[in-house]
Amino acid sequence: MSEQKSNEQRRKEAAAKIWLSYYNKVLYEKGAITERERNRMALKIDSWKITMT
Repeated sequence: MSEQKSNEQRRKEAAAKIWLSYYNKVLYEKGAITERERNRMALKIDSWKITMT
């Protein structure tokens, strides 16, 4: 049961990471953030560790 919850949590966190990357891209394309801000956020999103608990 705990392994199933763990898998579900990992899926949710992976989906969140994908959405964050998507919105970061959209904000940049719309001109709401600068290229520097986009790059800094991309680094933060990419380095975000998905928990294994």
